[in-house]
Amino acid sequence: MIVLDRLLIGGIRFVLDKVVAAVDRELNDDTQLRERLLEAQMRAELGEIDEEELAAIEREVMARLRAIQEARGDAAMTMDPRTMRVTGVEASVVEDDDDER
Repeated sequence: MIVLDRLLIGGIRFVLDKVVAAVDRELNDDTQLRERLLEAQMRAELGEIDEEELAAIEREVMARLRAIQEARGDAAMTMDPRTMRVTGVEASVVEDDDDER
C-alpha cells in the first residue's frame, strides 16, 4: 500500500512540476510583449493611434518587460527606459524620382 501511495504521489508531483514549469515559461515570455510594442509603433507610424496612446502602450509594456527581466535576474533591462529602443524592422531609403538634380 505504501509503494502504491508513493508511486501515485510521485506521479502527481511530476505532472504538477511540469505544469508549474509551463506556467512559469508562459509568464516570463517577453516575445509577445515585444511584438505588441512593435505593433504599436507601426500603428503610430500609420496614423492609427496618436503619440499619447503610443506612449501609454510603451510605458505599460516596458514596465512588464522590466518586471520579467528583474524576475529573471537580468541586469540588461535595469537601464533607463528612455535610452532603450525596441528594434526589429529594417529601414531602407527610397529615393523619390522628383529629387533628381
